[in-house]
Amino acid sequence: MRKLLQEMNYTSRNSMKKIVILGLFAVIGLASAGVSAQTEFTTWGNLTGIRIDNQLMEFNTSLALENKYGNIWATRKEGQNTDFKRTEADKRFTYGMGDNISWSQVITSQKEGQAQLAVSFSSKVDTVINAAYFRVSLPTEFYDSETDFQVKTPDNFKYKDLGLAAEEALYKGIATGVVVTSSTRKLEITFEKPTELLIKAKDSANPDFQLNFVLASGKIAADENFTNNFSITASGEIDKSPVAIKVFPNQEGEPFDGIGGNFRLQNPKMDPQVIDYSLKNLDVNWSRVELPWRQWQPDENKDPIAEAKNGNIDPKVKASLEMAQRLDKMGIPVILAAWFAPDWAIVGERVRGVNLDGSRGNALDQTKKEAIYKSLTSYLKYLKEEYGVEAKMFSFNESDLGIDVRQTPEEHNMLIKELGKYWESNGFDTKFLLGDTADANGWEFTTLASVDPETQPYIGGVSFHSWRGWTDENMMKWRDIANRVHKPLFIGEGSIDAGAWRYPQIFEEPTYALDEIDVYVKILNQARPLTILQWQLTSDYSPLSGGGIFGNTKDKLYPTQRFFNLKQLGETPDDLKYIPVSSGEKGIRVAAMGNHENGKYAIHIVNMGATRVVNLSGLPQTLSSLTMYVTNKDKSFDKVKTINLKNGSASFELAGASFISLINQ
Repeated sequence: MRKLLQEMNYTSRNSMKKIVILGLFAVIGLASAGVSAQTEFTTWGNLTGIRIDNQLMEFNTSLALENKYGNIWATRKEGQNTDFKRTEADKRFTYGMGDNISWSQVITSQKEGQAQLAVSFSSKVDTVINAAYFRVSLPTEFYDSETDFQVKTPDNFKYKDLGLAAEEALYKGIATGVVVTSSTRKLEITFEKPTELLIKAKDSANPDFQLNFVLASGKIAADENFTNNFSITASGEIDKSPVAIKVFPNQEGEPFDGIGGNFRLQNPKMDPQVIDYSLKNLDVNWSRVELPWRQWQPDENKDPIAEAKNGNIDPKVKASLEMAQRLDKMGIPVILAAWFAPDWAIVGERVRGVNLDGSRGNALDQTKKEAIYKSLTSYLKYLKEEYGVEAKMFSFNESDLGIDVRQTPEEHNMLIKELGKYWESNGFDTKFLLGDTADANGWEFTTLASVDPETQPYIGGVSFHSWRGWTDENMMKWRDIANRVHKPLFIGEGSIDAGAWRYPQIFEEPTYALDEIDVYVKILNQARPLTILQWQLTSDYSPLSGGGIFGNTKDKLYPTQRFFNLKQLGETPDDLKYIPVSSGEKGIRVAAMGNHENGKYAIHIVNMGATRVVNLSGLPQTLSSLTMYVTNKDKSFDKVKTINLKNGSASFELAGASFISLINQ
């Protein structure tokens, strides 16, 4: 066996770290006391780790293409065309990068603490690349001075096998396996075919170690398929240290109304069963319904109300009106959102996809403002007079991005100010939803309107969608904006992957359900919205499956883990207000609500790690007990036990990889 020995000195911000890479495949004893394991992956297929006793042994994988100029395209959220299929045995992802590059990845988990991946790469045309590789990025747990890389090499290999024209690497050589061990973690990777391994680091200040396993390089013939099978075994220390959670019930803040839902009707065959089930089994307190403006008045020169009364009403419009009426009769406030404008109301030809300048959607024709205002008002009038519903608020959906009406901040402000005044003069109380942006990054879109005193009277609420950008900074920005205009914050569309409609079987993965509720609890704690309106409570992005939903025709309609997360959150007692809560533990997310007048409290916790003991304190001494509910891959809003309190404190076990709620009714 040819042994490779290379020692490299690597300078970090704090110390000199020596990384020794040996041509030995030694088994280093780092025990994992796991009795259960689960491979975790993102909605686009990158692995994020393997759970041992619910503790996530983190790492991140991706499929990366490095072109001949050194530019890298790696699989990432909304970064490529993705498809996903799930079976009991495996998870299958396929990808398209541009017009010609194709990848596939099959994930299976046959052994405890281990994931197997079958990866393939091909190009439809002859091409030249630096490399196509399977990449494993190491988390910070591996960035210590004792981290050890041990590489197994084949008995022999040829010079041409080392001909990769890739960017400089810390290590480069042919391998059949590698073990990376730190003081707390161990990652073992083996592969079926010997392949070139490149170990890279981002820079000296931020190691960000990457293990790159080459599938193909150099000249690639059209339709040639390159494959390799990888096995990843993770182990490490399980963090079962106690968690301290303290609430501050005397500092009551903004109200929390529970959950809401979106009811944009797009599938007349599948939507009704999901809507019926959701409204029967969830406590829905807010709703968002489409105003199908394009179908309401397709002809600028025809009176849409007269047309509707004469029976010339589009089925989509009629269904949306009836949906709003149904919700209103249930006492659920209705927010209207418009996606598509009529052709006569927009500038230029209707955009499909992305413009050459990178923008989306169409701007409204500002020379037709009077006709636009009159048209939108006619819908409000017809909804109110014929269906008995007065909408609480209105917005153009994601107009900061152009899905599908595009506005500048100046146009957004002007619309609220002018159309709001117009509605007021016509006897409507409908206000505007400020922002309603495509994600949490879009808060600057609201700044102008939020400081314009002429606009303030017509703002009914503030909104962003939770698809992206839920950073600590952004959450504080949105909370500040809501406070500035003295109106509640709404999460107009709640979920975590806007592209998941392309691969909807991902919704049944426990990882998606846990990640989604984790984001919700973070938003609740930091941004303090009045409600989160789930996208959607229809067959689109449905929290249900079966009954033909997502192509599942073999099962009757049934609730998924996501549904029970919503139900559990929706069971928060009425009339509660946010109260501060502290817990600095990694992997523990907490939001708390209470009301000292009615004595009701709710504490929502997401534990992303192993089962741990919680020491809870700070609750009123008059509170005697809390009921614990748990939702995870094995429990569905299960009432687990009663937590007895003494002097406002209690200690109890917090289930791993779970959404836990402590509620007193």
